[in-house]
Amino acid sequence: MPELQRNSAQRRRFNRISASELGRPHARLGNPNTGIPEVIVQPLFDIYAVAPATAMPLLTLFTVPVGQLYNFGGVAAFAKNFGHTNLVQAGMLESSYTFIVRALSFSIKALQGQAHPNLHPEDLANLQMVYAQFNINRKPYFDGILEWIPGGGGGFFSGLGTLTAPASAFVSTNGLPQSRNVYPLPGGQFINPQETFNVIINPTLSAGGAPLTLAAAGNPAGVPAAGIMAWWRLDGTLIRVAQ
Repeated sequence: MPELQRNSAQRRRFNRISASELGRPHARLGNPNTGIPEVIVQPLFDIYAVAPATAMPLLTLFTVPVGQLYNFGGVAAFAKNFGHTNLVQAGMLESSYTFIVRALSFSIKALQGQAHPNLHPEDLANLQMVYAQFNINRKPYFDGILEWIPGGGGGFFSGLGTLTAPASAFVSTNGLPQSRNVYPLPGGQFINPQETFNVIINPTLSAGGAPLTLAAAGNPAGVPAAGIMAWWRLDGTLIRVAQ
């Protein structure tokens, strides 16, 4: 066979896969994703919600993605949206995405949709004493109580007054509402594609068992309670494929 014909035949066969190569790890044909990576500042977040007069539940965050039901802690079940979490698949980033966790934060509010959505100080105190753990591929990168994870934002008000009618107004927060008031992870921690991650909030380890949120009437009278809705946030850098 002339040299030109032989080279042409080899080129025609170059992109074929033989029967012996099908399903074999050594048949590497390259990454089909040809997009250009971009780096943005974007947190990953998920919620922890509890209705009034309800035991705080053991819950694993980042396992119920957008569009699925939140049905824990005595709240009326609702479909999570991008205001509750920005994960679109359970416990894992989207394909080819990477995240660098640079800090942790935990902001605590009253349950969304309440007529008086102020967080009661006693519910705040009980939740802050609850044990939590942040894991990547089952390895912990934070172990401790929620009081050690500041909010990094939110409302702030402090006051004192008599509790006769009209009812007093207040806002409870876990720490000063400053963007730098977070729990840093020096050097950052990578969440690579196909790695699992979660946050476990475990009130059952509290002395005396899981605390109950206050009933709506609150304690003392004139200070209403409205349950809990908290956001755990992984602050950091998202590396994704530019479209």
